[in-house]
This record gives sequence, structure tokens and C-alpha cells, in this order.
Amino acid sequence: MDPDEAPISVTVLTWNLQGSHGLDTDAVAAVIREWAPDVVLLQEIQRRQSRRLAAAVSMRRRWVFKHVSLWAWPEGLAVLTPWAFSSTAKVVLRRSPLFTWRRRVAVLATIESAHARVSVVNVHLSPHDEGDARGQEASTVVGRAGGAVVGGDFNDCPGGPAPARLESAGWTDAWASAHPHGEGFTNWSPGHRAGRRADQRLDYVMAPPGWAVLDATVGATSVDEARLGELSDHLPLVVRLGAPEGSNR
Repeated sequence: MDPDEAPISVTVLTWNLQGSHGLDTDAVAAVIREWAPDVVLLQEIQRRQSRRLAAAVSMRRRWVFKHVSLWAWPEGLAVLTPWAFSSTAKVVLRRSPLFTWRRRVAVLATIESAHARVSVVNVHLSPHDEGDARGQEASTVVGRAGGAVVGGDFNDCPGGPAPARLESAGWTDAWASAHPHGEGFTNWSPGHRAGRRADQRLDYVMAPPGWAVLDATVGATSVDEARLGELSDHLPLVVRLGAPEGSNR
């Protein structure tokens, strides 16, 4: 088969790295290299951390500012890829003063390889009991995403306002599609993480209409969950998707 006509699979890794608590660049880079993703969606990461990590995994990067912290470097969202960026844009999902965590943004990026062009949206939605805000933010994402893959920290359990809004607009929850009866926990509820397993699913990759879900995995085979829990309060979610016809260049 002509490679330009071959089906395209795209591996997406999303991970909230809790960068304000520090970043073990070598350990995080090792996990990313294990999965060899086509696109990495990172939340809670500082600009300089994203620069170091991109260099460690030999990827291109785009970082956008989310808010100013009073006790750490400003944090934001980053997209990393071994492909080329053809466009990136920031969308403000929730307007708040620059110094408050309530401000929410998304990164829209289109990336290209020799054989494919793919659009992605990286999000970090409002937390806690602010379900109405998450639903509104997800509606904004739907309005801007087009046919893009949407991933990130939704701060919402399955069936919550954010994933439900995307699903109602035609997106597919990749983990639920690949593992209908699997828990897929990606985050620890508040408290000490040592000695206990992740116990809630807050992180998602959502496949747009026409895309196939080929596989989904939480964690890493080379690093156990206890060690991953030292790196962040979230686990990496890795999803392999089959792109529809028309994604080939």
C-alpha cells in the first residue's frame, strides 16, 4: 500500500505534572520515551520545565501561560511533539485575574508529519465543585475544537458535565471505549499518596467523530505506580487513535 494511503495511527499522552511541586525531568522524560507519543499534552507545567523536558525527549514544544502563582514560577499548558507545528492558538476558557488559579485556558495546535496532519486541544478545566464552570468551559472547547482530538485534565469524573458535554457533541471517551469495565484511575484524591492507589479518573483523551480508539493505557510499564505518584498527583494516560480518511497529507 502506498504510505500516503495507509491508515494513520496517532498516539496521544496527557499528563498533569503538578509542576509547582518541582519536576523530575529525567524520570518524566523516561516515561514519555517509553510510549514514543506523537503528541504530549501537559498541564500544570512551568515554561522553563517545558523547555527542559522538550529538550530531554527531543521534541518541539509550545507553552502557554495560565496564571501567576504567588509562590512559584507561572504555570501553564504545553504541547510537545516530534512532528512540526503548523499552527497554535490559546483560548481563554474562563476569565479571571491573572493571579488566580480560577483562570482557565486551552491550547489548540495543529501538527504535521510527512504523511499526516492532526489537530489537538489541550485543556485543564475548573476543579472541585464548580461543575457549571466545567460544563461552560467544555462548551467553549466544543465550539472551537472542530474535528480536533481533545485531551487533558478535565477535573471531572466520568458522566460529569465536562465529558458529558463533549460526548453529547460526538466525541468519544477513549478510555471508556477501550475498557468499558475498567476503572482507569488517573489521580489521587486529596491526602498522602504513599501506600495507596490512584482512586479517581479525571484525565481524558476524547476522540472526535470519525476517529477510532485503538488502545488506552494508564501509567507506564517501566515505572511502577508508587514511583509515578512521587512525580505528580496524576498518572499519564496514553491513547492510540486511528485517524479517519482525510488526515493523510
